Amino acid sequence: MPTQFEEQTPTIQVAPSAVLELMWVLHFAQAHHEHEGLFASLDSLRGRFGPQIREQMADGLTQNAAELVVLGHRSHTLRDLDLSRFFDRIESAMTEQSEPPALLSEAPAERKIVRARLERLRTDQALRKRYVELMSAVWQAVEPEWEREGREAVIAAAQRWTQALEEQGATYRGLLGLTRLWPGRPELDEMADAAAAQGDLVLNPCWFGGKIHIIELDGTVHVGKGTRFPDAEPSYRKIAADVSADIKALADPTRLTILLRLAREPASVTELARLLKLSQPTVSAHVQVLREAGLLEERVVGRSAELSASEEGLKRLFSRAEESLVRMFRS
Repeated sequence: MPTQFEEQTPTIQVAPSAVLELMWVLHFAQAHHEHEGLFASLDSLRGRFGPQIREQMADGLTQNAAELVVLGHRSHTLRDLDLSRFFDRIESAMTEQSEPPALLSEAPAERKIVRARLERLRTDQALRKRYVELMSAVWQAVEPEWEREGREAVIAAAQRWTQALEEQGATYRGLLGLTRLWPGRPELDEMADAAAAQGDLVLNPCWFGGKIHIIELDGTVHVGKGTRFPDAEPSYRKIAADVSADIKALADPTRLTILLRLAREPASVTELARLLKLSQPTVSAHVQVLREAGLLEERVVGRSAELSASEEGLKRLFSRAEESLVRMFRS
């Protein structure tokens, strides 16, 4: 008699993560605009920790802490709901000599910087000490809110999401409330769809989370968002502030001129000052705004820094602005 096999549908997992919560906190701490409403509690972190976080690696990549997620992955603590085991194991995770995950979710330029961060942490003991101290201090600042509200909220959200997937036939995009995960990068939609079909997709409800995160780790794709967005009319003032902050770097003709020049050929601040007939402090100030917006890449050449425009950074900036504005139009 033939044996019948029951066909198994790949399972989408749901898992909150304290490491991903910290990743989001670092993201908001590095913002250049005031946090209001749902995230007002995080606004004090911008002045307190933002400059330290940006300066610690000094590589021009802001609001991206993928190296932290890799350390959570290496230490097998990515699904913990507190960070005690993570901090107990972070030293061995930082000094591990294995090849980092592919990080296919990151743009090539970002992937290169994150790998460089991991290498610097592996080889620089003093940097490791400063990194752990800063991460610990940031988490201690938000831990009371996490213990008071966040932990229970994401556990409840994970239960709702799991039930919706298993009993109500919900799609993961429906749970996230998005038709496209990341405008401007359709390959991320394809990556998440493939992971869902293979049972390699993990959804992460986050208390401190924003609209969306996507990160790939050795074939597993983590996708998540904040759980405290109300089903109400959006804050027009907040959206306007976010879009204005994104495009501020391009709103000045001199900065745009510098960016266009660096898109054609790398140059140092000194060279830009000479070419544009501007003082070096003026050029440095404009370069800093472009750097903080993620629009520049930098590498050390001798005793100076050579700057070039970041095509990926420019695409991200316009994608964020487009998504924020277009979603306000009624279909």
